[in-house]
Amino acid sequence: IAASFAAMLVPAVAPAQSVAPSSAPVEWVRYAEASTRMISALLQAEEETPSRFRAYLDATRSAGNAPVEIEIGLWLGSDGDVERIHFAPFADAQANADLRSMIVGRDLGAPPPGMLLPMRIAVQVEAHPGTSE
Repeated sequence: IAASFAAMLVPAVAPAQSVAPSSAPVEWVRYAEASTRMISALLQAEEETPSRFRAYLDATRSAGNAPVEIEIGLWLGSDGDVERIHFAPFADAQANADLRSMIVGRDLGAPPPGMLLPMRIAVQVEAHPGTSE
C-alpha cells in the first residue's frame, strides 16, 4: 500500500473554502502526510478487517493490478481522534463498514492549531501479491 497526500484541507462549515497543500502552513502539510502514512499502515495490517477490505478491493479492481486510490475526508477532535470520515462509498456495505472501523476512533495525534477540517487525504491501495490481472 502506498500513500499520497491529497489536495485540500477544508473547513467543516464552509466547504467552498479550501487551502491547497502548496499554500497551507507547513505544520498542516506535515500533519496530513503523517496521518496519511498512519492510515496506510492501518489498511496494510495483516489482521482480519484490513485483509478482508483489501480482498474486496482486489476482487473489484477495474484495471488489472492498478492501485485503488481512496480519497478520505477526516474530522478530528482536538485530541486527534478521528471522529468521522467521508469517502465515496463502495458497492459493498461490508467494505464501507470495514473502512470506517479501521479509521474512526483512531488517534492521529493532536492537529496543529487552526487546522481546517475535514482534512482530505488520499491513500493508494496496491494489489495484494498474487492478484491476477
